[in-house]
Amino acid sequence: MNPRLGVCIVLACAIAAAVAAGCNKSSNVSPTPSPTPTPTGPDTLYVQDGGSKTIRVYKHASGLNGVAVATATLPTSDVSNPDVVYNPAFDVLWYPSAYPNPSLGPPASTPIRVWDAASTKNGANPDQLVPYTNGAGTATYDSVRDFLYVANINGPTIQVYSSAHLMTSASVPAANVTLTITDGGCGCTPRPQEMLYDPVNDRLFVSDLGTVVAVFDGFGAAALGGGTRVANREILGLNSPDGLAYSPGNDVLYVGEISRKQIDVIHNASTANGPNGHGQVINAFQTGPTGMAYDGPRDLLYVYDPLQIWVIPAPAAASGNVNSIVNRHQFFDSATTLVGFGLSVDTTH
Repeated sequence: MNPRLGVCIVLACAIAAAVAAGCNKSSNVSPTPSPTPTPTGPDTLYVQDGGSKTIRVYKHASGLNGVAVATATLPTSDVSNPDVVYNPAFDVLWYPSAYPNPSLGPPASTPIRVWDAASTKNGANPDQLVPYTNGAGTATYDSVRDFLYVANINGPTIQVYSSAHLMTSASVPAANVTLTITDGGCGCTPRPQEMLYDPVNDRLFVSDLGTVVAVFDGFGAAALGGGTRVANREILGLNSPDGLAYSPGNDVLYVGEISRKQIDVIHNASTANGPNGHGQVINAFQTGPTGMAYDGPRDLLYVYDPLQIWVIPAPAAASGNVNSIVNRHQFFDSATTLVGFGLSVDTTH
């Protein structure tokens, strides 16, 4: 079973409890954040929502606080919790489903949905349905080589799609890479729960199903060669790590642990190895954290904490109860209850 599908059950219970209690969402909204210097220009957030079966688009996301209205929606016909992967250079959005759709039939039971010119779309179905089987809903993009890396649900294999912005229903993987991860706390065959590619340093971070985040150096340069890759380092001592976000500018990795309702803030992430480096955490999330996305120009961390999105400034210095972080704020959708995982931020369009 895909763990992200299991999260749906937990979140459904949370929704039911909120409805039964007559939940007033605005009661948990923080005060309007104090003005701080921020870059001008776009900041658009793509948010996957399994409840409405859409990707919801929020422009000017960094300033949202409280009730938010989606500026666009993209239908997915999907209730799973996959990643949302966006690349501004080609203005393409990928959505690698983790939930079989029998109507599509093999080999497209868990397709990769693709929107071209995504920033211009509203209410539009995917432009492409790329056949895929055994999808884990886990993917990341290599902007240097135009590769899309997509993980399987049934093992530690990643399929590599080249010329990813041109993917169509006829696309097939250019290579398969099998990851070797050592995880004594997994109790299973280690495989990617989440992936994050760092194009600045050609490095792949992989949160495993069990207790580690594995780090693979020089991943993209060798990806088309396929074969088996052994992790160069492993960050240990985690508990079912899932969501990942990364700041290459200060080499900080953010790791979500939904079981502990916290984010581990790991400094010197490119060299981190072993069980150390977990002293700084952001905690006290309500039902998450699930997915995360980092806005580099504004130094903001977006955190999916269903039923809301947190906006955390200067996250590398943030710690403790999320409600106590200075200038943090949160927003929720005015039309639907946000239940999902995938987040992606666009600072170009």
